[in-house]
Order: sequence, then structure tokens, then C-alpha cells
Amino acid sequence: MKAMRFGKGLVERGNLDLAHRRLAIDDFLAFRAVCTSWRSAAAKETYSAKSKAPWLMAHACDQIIEFCSPSGGRTYQVKSPGTQARTLSPRGWILVSSPDREYRIFNPLSRVIIELPTLEKHRLEPPPRGKLKWRLRDKSGRPRIDRIALSSSPSLSRSYAVMINMYWDEGGHGCLAFHISGEDAWTVVSRLDFWPRVQLIHYDGLFVTLDVQNHIMTLNEEERCMEPRLALGQNVEGRLYLVECSGSLLVAWKMMVEVDRFRVFEVDLEKGTQEEVKSLGNTSLFLNDNSCYSNFSMEFDATSCLPGLKPNHFYFTDYVCYRREKKTMSYSMDNRKVETFSDPRDYRSQWFQFDL
Repeated sequence: MKAMRFGKGLVERGNLDLAHRRLAIDDFLAFRAVCTSWRSAAAKETYSAKSKAPWLMAHACDQIIEFCSPSGGRTYQVKSPGTQARTLSPRGWILVSSPDREYRIFNPLSRVIIELPTLEKHRLEPPPRGKLKWRLRDKSGRPRIDRIALSSSPSLSRSYAVMINMYWDEGGHGCLAFHISGEDAWTVVSRLDFWPRVQLIHYDGLFVTLDVQNHIMTLNEEERCMEPRLALGQNVEGRLYLVECSGSLLVAWKMMVEVDRFRVFEVDLEKGTQEEVKSLGNTSLFLNDNSCYSNFSMEFDATSCLPGLKPNHFYFTDYVCYRREKKTMSYSMDNRKVETFSDPRDYRSQWFQFDL
């Protein structure tokens, strides 16, 4: 068995291979930072994190992203290929942009960087037969990405699709568009008047959107258009999130009342129905507010819950814009209590989950 020199001793390569596969993500990152030999031994393709615990992500300074583990208190920094960063689905991927609005997606674990087509390069597909014609309004200013989702991880597959909600600085309107790997432009599939915020997720092989009128739609890639699935029956006042949890599609509703409260509905896209969920069981949901790019769930092993994190909870951010204050809060589905979970060092902090 090949041995590797470290300091004054020798460490067998096979032992390193076995060791790194059993580490939690923060220990794995520290393992790779020891030296070049250990970094080469810690093959990212064979690594499967023992814990899928979420981290808080923020920019520490220009082109440096800082990750903080709320359960362990550890921090980890990585060089970013952009000056701004936001999380997105699937887990493990970050949208980064430069001042001139060149966009890339980046995985800090595998260090894979994917260049996205420029937003100015988009084509408008003709509407399907029987559909009314529509066109984008006159575009003023420069476009930017508001929401983004991936069909699969580019680290694991060369065939993937990206869907975005983009809008223009002036004029207050936007559109939904998607891009397939290997193509060099975005395909616009729906116009959005007055730049409404749209929730966007990839679920069960489909891109799913939820608009401000509480309509849920899916992308038909073959017809290159959006198809309506259902409208939420509630008169919703507050913020809605699309979340995949244990193979189910959930809509989490943060109600605008005196004290933050949540309701959860399970959505069946095929039947066009919804059913309220009274308990998350052994699962908790982590929601990113404001620039919300990924909402994800984490299932707990009842025998080894993470320090400070509890099942059947929502973890979300409470942001006071004019003071630039942001706190991470928790909401219990058991007793409906809201508590302060942590005070991020950066008001732009978002939940992030390492993965390939």
C-alpha cells in the first residue's frame, strides 16, 4: 500500500482514503486544508457528508465567501469567482456575479465553475398552437437574475437545465427563461409584468413556479411554455416558499400577523390538490428570505440530532431593512413559539448546504 509523507511520519494512502469518507463536512474541509497530499487523497467524488447540516453563508470581503456552522461555531472561507453570491437549488451550488453582471454557478466543495449565457442573449419562443401571442415589453436598463434553479448538479451530470426569473432595472418587468447545457442562449417562456417575485424550484423532474397570485405552474420543456397546475385556495397575506421535503412538494406560508406564524401545505401537481400539514415530524425547514434562492429541508436522525437544531421547526431570517439588522429565528410547530436562533455577522447571510 502506498504511503504518504506528512511531517516526520508516514501515513498510508489507504488509511487516508478511509478516514476522509467518514468525516463531517467541516472536518472534511479542514482535512483537505492540511497539505497537498491530504487534499489529493480527499477525493471529492467519493465523499459523502456524514452530516447534511446547514451552514450560514455570507461574503466576508471582496471575492471571499465565509461559511459558519451554527451548530458547531466553525467558520470556513473560500475564494469566490464573483463579487456577489447567493444560494440556489440543488444543494451545494451558489450563483455568483461580477459588477458587469456576468453570472456563473459555483460549487465550493467540488470547485466546479459553470459560465452562464449573458442575459442579453435570449430568444422568445413562439407561443404554442392555440395560445395568445405575447411579447416582452420595451426593455430599459440591464437585466439581472432574481431567482434561479437547477435540474441537476453539473458536478455529477453534463446534461442539466437552468431556469431563472430575470428582470430589468427600469420598467419594472421581467420574464421566466431557461437554458439547457450546450446551448448559448436563454429561452424566454413567460412574461412577468411589474416584476412580481416568483418562487422557483426543481421538483420531480419539473421546474415549478409559484407567483404572487398564488398560481403554481410547471415548465413544459418540449412545448417551451408554462402550464398551470393549481391555484392555492387561501387568501394569502405573507410570504410563500416552495420546498421539497422527503419527496413531497410543500408550500410554506409565513403569515403576516403580530407574531410570525407558519402554515404548511402539501401539493399534488398531478391531481391539482393541496392538503394542510400539521406537523413536520422529524424534519425541519430552512428558509432564505429576501434574496431567496434556495429553500430546503433537513431530516434528523432522532438518535443524533445536531446541537442547537431541533426537528419540527422552521429556521428563517428576520430582516430590518432600514437598520440592516438580520436575525435567524426559529418557529416551533409544536408550541408555535418564535425564538432567536442566532445573530449573523452579516445581514446578507443565507442558509447553505454543502453537497456535490
